[in-house]
Amino acid sequence: MNYKLFIAGALLLSLFSCKDDQEITPLDELQGEWKFKMEKVGNNYELDFVDRLVFKPDGRVYGEGITTNTKTDKLLGYRYYFNGKYELVEDKVIIKEREIFNNSFTDSFFLTKDDLIYQEEDYGLVSYLIKENYSELHIICPPNANCANIIYTKSN
Repeated sequence: MNYKLFIAGALLLSLFSCKDDQEITPLDELQGEWKFKMEKVGNNYELDFVDRLVFKPDGRVYGEGITTNTKTDKLLGYRYYFNGKYELVEDKVIIKEREIFNNSFTDSFFLTKDDLIYQEEDYGLVSYLIKENYSELHIICPPNANCANIIYTKSN
């Protein structure tokens, strides 16, 4: 009798303790802020280009490219920003349906955010390969494109 009570108690205890355990999903791992930084660019190597992606739980993504001073990290201005949607497909994150604002002046490395111009056309999907156990995002270069080796790392 005591043995049966012990088994029943152990089963009940294991059932209730499992309900509190939350499994971390790939979507949980992706959410948050990711950064890529290109250092010492510009005519006198005095600028840093910082690109940021923020993945939200509801499938939305915010992205921006800012320019900072290399020595002080002071924000000088924006190169672009966008709002869009994303989906997670196996080991890839796909960004789509973007509303993009960018710097259309080729002689300037940055503008104020309000001076960026709405880009009428979204040039399609942007995809990243998830690597290193959700600590890196590697851009997937489209065919016939010349892409830099851009790797975002998780910020938080």
